[in-house]
Amino acid sequence: MSEDTEITLVDALHALLEEEREALINGKLDALPDLLERKEGLFEELQAQQNEEDFDADDFAPLHTVFTRNHALLESAQRGLRATTERMGTLRRVRTSFETYNNTGQREAVQLNSGQRVEKRA
Repeated sequence: MSEDTEITLVDALHALLEEEREALINGKLDALPDLLERKEGLFEELQAQQNEEDFDADDFAPLHTVFTRNHALLESAQRGLRATTERMGTLRRVRTSFETYNNTGQREAVQLNSGQRVEKRA
């Protein structure tokens, strides 16, 4: 493989990872499937090139930092989505039921029908 082809693929992968970073930072999670598909295509090209000729590992060293950074961003996005899902579930339960304690100290859930309201007093 020529050095130009190797550098071009590395540059393309680096640019794609920067695009992925921007999407994650800006909360554009709907862009991630397309980016993943493009990333997989670049990896396939790199694999094909590697079968023809060995790579110089030094050319890929800077990508390690970018991959690590994006991995941390992806994990943060996942944690945020999980927290949002949990919060939405809590809000849904609050709208449809009311929890209180009975005279024996046991927690009881009172299911609310739509349109029914509970007055809360301090």
